[in-house]
Amino acid sequence: MKTSGSSRWFLGAALALVAIAGPADAQDYKLGYVTDLSGPLAGSYTPTWQGFELYMKALNGRGGVGDRKVKLFLDDDGLRADRAVASVKKQTERDGVLGIFGLSLSSTQAAVIAEMTKAGVPVVSTFSAIFDALPPANRYYFSTGVLFEVAGEAIAELSRQITPKGKVVGMTFDSVGGRAALRHNKAIAESLGYAWDEVVFPVRTSDFSPFAQSVAAMKPDIVVGHYGAEQNLGVIPALRQAGYDGPYVIASYGASEETAKAAAERAGSGKNIYLVSRYAPPTEDVPGMKAVKAAAKQYGVDHPTIMHVTGWVLAKFAAEALAKCGANCTRESLDKTMQTLSVETEGLSGGSIQMSGQDHYGPTYWRLYRWDNDRLVGVGEWLKKLGLKSSVK
Repeated sequence: MKTSGSSRWFLGAALALVAIAGPADAQDYKLGYVTDLSGPLAGSYTPTWQGFELYMKALNGRGGVGDRKVKLFLDDDGLRADRAVASVKKQTERDGVLGIFGLSLSSTQAAVIAEMTKAGVPVVSTFSAIFDALPPANRYYFSTGVLFEVAGEAIAELSRQITPKGKVVGMTFDSVGGRAALRHNKAIAESLGYAWDEVVFPVRTSDFSPFAQSVAAMKPDIVVGHYGAEQNLGVIPALRQAGYDGPYVIASYGASEETAKAAAERAGSGKNIYLVSRYAPPTEDVPGMKAVKAAAKQYGVDHPTIMHVTGWVLAKFAAEALAKCGANCTRESLDKTMQTLSVETEGLSGGSIQMSGQDHYGPTYWRLYRWDNDRLVGVGEWLKKLGLKSSVK
């Protein structure tokens, strides 16, 4: 069966197990994965899961980790914190997973992290991450994805490659992560001499016209959207209809080149659409992308995107942690292994993932891309951000 990067499908846990690992084996490494596959951000989180699954399929096809397969347990939280907590408790208590991966919106994460910290189970989130939950607050929480505060700062710095001065309007929905991204985007933008304004709307908004009109009335020189793929698909055409045709920056919180393409089609033009990402799009000719494309072709994923790459790197991180943890890996030893883990991304980002005892996020790399002739084109070089050493207090 072929699947597209933007398809909103949900594989049940049992089906996922059959697809990934085949018959159960007592010697399998067991990992849990919980995310939104049916809620309002399913279009963002589904391809990340697909990328994670894709890496594990390819890994198991090569024999697994030390000749042991990796068995995945998948649950859909529907973007609800209670369902997310119930899912991780089931996976840890009944299924016996070594760690939890994925997760969804920041509003669902805090309760999961608190529950797993009490249970001593390591949690690694992908493109959504919470600054306040990272060490020293919680020893068991890691992220290989997008920490909203760091992303906000990176976007502000990279905006200089679009225009070095003027007014920035930040947009987000009303969530912990979205507001954190705006706060850090604002602080750095103002320190660089930009004027700032912002618009915040409810998470489940479907009509973006009133908010787009408010933004257009602010006369911005740049608009930045801190939210997922679905919101960008609504906001960009609404902004163009409201009369704003200047630069619009998509923050890569589940958004990808497919988002830019679809938004351009709905808006009637791809002019002045940009995207900032921690990971490279599949159009980049780098060593790690060859493996992504080969696995996508082998396992029937059409048109892999940045979000597939994001999930792929998360799975690579998990697999290398298991390999270093060894045959007698426990939750405790997996946590200790990940605390000092370094993973080479092979060009899928601007540098490696490097964890340390007090920094379970590490240095990250960000790049600005411009939508041009049906593809993302890199603007400038990768920007390095030094882990949790935020410029904003």
